[in-house]
Amino acid sequence: LADYQSLLDIFASGKDAYAAFGAQMFGIPDLNKNDHPDLRQSAKSALLGCGYGMGWASFAAQLLTGFLGAPPTMYDKAFAKQLGVTGQDVADFLNWNKNVEMMANIPHTCTEEELLVHCLAAKKIIDKYREAAHPVVTLWELCNSLVSHSLANGKPYEYKCLNFDKERILLPSGLALKYPDLTAEPDEKGRVQWAYGADAKSRRKLYGGKIVENVVQAVARCVMTDGMLRIQKRYSCVLTVHDEAVVLVPENEAKEAEQWVLEQMIKDPSYMPGIPLDAETGCNKRYGEAK
Repeated sequence: LADYQSLLDIFASGKDAYAAFGAQMFGIPDLNKNDHPDLRQSAKSALLGCGYGMGWASFAAQLLTGFLGAPPTMYDKAFAKQLGVTGQDVADFLNWNKNVEMMANIPHTCTEEELLVHCLAAKKIIDKYREAAHPVVTLWELCNSLVSHSLANGKPYEYKCLNFDKERILLPSGLALKYPDLTAEPDEKGRVQWAYGADAKSRRKLYGGKIVENVVQAVARCVMTDGMLRIQKRYSCVLTVHDEAVVLVPENEAKEAEQWVLEQMIKDPSYMPGIPLDAETGCNKRYGEAK
């Protein structure tokens, strides 16, 4: 959706996407899992978790509790130095009161100095991600502008397979993401923010990164179900879990069916030609052993 061609090329090549993205982020051409495990893990965390506008404070807080299921992580001085954190970075960070306030709000059991180092490293990773993934940042900015232009003011806007209109985004499936009662509201500091929802309890903020999250997950679901609909013409899809389809096939066709099902799941959708789709398959009489 972001026209991030260099990252698409990484996935299409079948290389270690986290290491290859880490090479872009950190400027280390030969970055790999064996020689640079910490940097690769940081690139993985950024690639998986920061595509929807996550800030350094949320990233730092989640690392301390375990980011995306990983063990809790606290960055130290040695790693901060490896990332390129300098004395000027420390001064710039502390000179902005908002940074100090956000850092103070992060639950922690370490010392204040250790927390500062951890936050500086987390911020450096976020900054490096946004620099490397500038097409994604551009997509946030576009979607942020469409909150007012289309979703609030009703001016139609077509972007790739998405159609933005008054309080909704039409998906390639014909279904729509809806944002009822979208209005601009001042926050506690008087800054304008957008929110939607029919009542006070259900109202949520809406901004560029959140729209990107919504449309990426929704279009991914369209891609997934397109494959399932193709499969359903021949075999029965009996279950789906997130990005997994479970298909019932005759035992004497199992080997042929496994290959055919894979082909249906990785076929280009007409609305997103060239997307580097891939999947894994497993076959067994028991669901747990097929995974």
